[in-house]
Amino acid sequence: MTPRKQQRDQSLFHYYRMEDLVPENHILLQIDRAIDFSFVREVVWDCYCHTNGRPGTDPELIVRMILIGYFYGLSENRLCDEVRMHAAYRLFCHMDSFEETVPDRSTINKLRNNKWAEKGLFKVIMRRIVQQCVTVGLVSGKHLSVDGTQIHADASVKSIEPISPPIPLDDYLNELGLGEEPAPPAPAGNHPEDKDFHGEKWSNDTHHSTTDPEAKLCKKSRGKSAELSYFGHEVIDTPSRVIMDIQATYATGTAEREAALNMLDNLNDYILPGNAEVLVADKKYGSGDFLAEILDRDIIPHIPLLSSPELEPIPTWKRKTNDPKIQAQRDQKVREVHARNAARFIAQTKPYLHSQLLRKRSEHSFAEGKQLHGLGRARYRGLSPLQEQLYGIACVQNLKRLASFLKRTKKAASAKAAIVSDSTVISSLSAKVNNSLLNTTLSSFCSLILYFWSILSIPFESCIFSGKFFPSFASVALGSAFPNSSD
Repeated sequence: MTPRKQQRDQSLFHYYRMEDLVPENHILLQIDRAIDFSFVREVVWDCYCHTNGRPGTDPELIVRMILIGYFYGLSENRLCDEVRMHAAYRLFCHMDSFEETVPDRSTINKLRNNKWAEKGLFKVIMRRIVQQCVTVGLVSGKHLSVDGTQIHADASVKSIEPISPPIPLDDYLNELGLGEEPAPPAPAGNHPEDKDFHGEKWSNDTHHSTTDPEAKLCKKSRGKSAELSYFGHEVIDTPSRVIMDIQATYATGTAEREAALNMLDNLNDYILPGNAEVLVADKKYGSGDFLAEILDRDIIPHIPLLSSPELEPIPTWKRKTNDPKIQAQRDQKVREVHARNAARFIAQTKPYLHSQLLRKRSEHSFAEGKQLHGLGRARYRGLSPLQEQLYGIACVQNLKRLASFLKRTKKAASAKAAIVSDSTVISSLSAKVNNSLLNTTLSSFCSLILYFWSILSIPFESCIFSGKFFPSFASVALGSAFPNSSD
């Protein structure tokens, strides 16, 4: 039979529960059960006036919406549209119905850029999440991995201009009256604002972007063109892949090593003082000064060297010096040689080889952030907004790790409880079986004794197993030994 066309329901009222519209195992619901964001109100309490003005939007609602935007890589405009029509997003934001009003994009923008700018809200949130990971046993902080990645700035190469542009030669000749005829117009196929950069040499000392002056020209590897970029750095707990700290810096040659030392010091200040034992990194961190700094912090560097793997002799000088500056340089050289030689000995151990295999987890974390959470390009212009973006992305990545760990722990606990109950049943059954076997053995033994007494023609009344001492047991034994006997 031909199916009928479905008729749309034009009911005036709809009755539903938000929980019935969203699967129980949805990732946002797992995250909601993993951590409580009520502390956000305490952090931003001083940003509001408590005596007058209109009631402000719930800060926890705004934070949850921003985290959804980072989680799914949504812009602020699309985020507001998605929250209006998505039941899971509303349920994660603790909105119990579709009638509740969603905050506007301008509200989110003003809170993030004005009221909350100086509070470092997402830094506090990320550290609370890391503390929660430590509390539940997900993070130990003993084996750390550090790495950096290039983040494209929200600016085009067309915005690059000289920092202090000199007077063009043509303008100077025109002022002197020696100018030539004007150049012919550009071909019709080119845009009038397109610039011809052929023959020009750019550097961060002579040129900058008018759109984002803090962005620097940088290329991460050979064979690639230089682009306006920043660097993002992170320290992760290698076994759990939880981001312990994250930092945005300018794109310079020493930014990665400086940021790594800064993040390690931050970990000692706020979460795991003196707990780090091993640090894993790639070859960019294999300089002597960085290795010496790591060893001074009582951390074992599992880092390949920039130099050759052969041991270096300790430098000596024929003459002493009384110049403090020269002596400091000599001491620094000796310190770096000792650090490189120590790293060479460490590179011959089995834990070093294992750590180098685990080092790829830092790259996996960056790949996840770029593919899913918008880490590949800066959303906003400037270093401080980029730092907030990195904190937000680290928050959602850590929340996924935390929710997955709690889910696995819950399954393991339920499985353990099932095993314990099964073992209890098995032990009770085995006890019953053992008791029955014991009774059977005793009965057989008594029957055997009675049989030998009967052969020897010993009166049964003189037996120690007579009914005077064990009446019930003797009767059972007698009946089992002589079922047809009248004695």
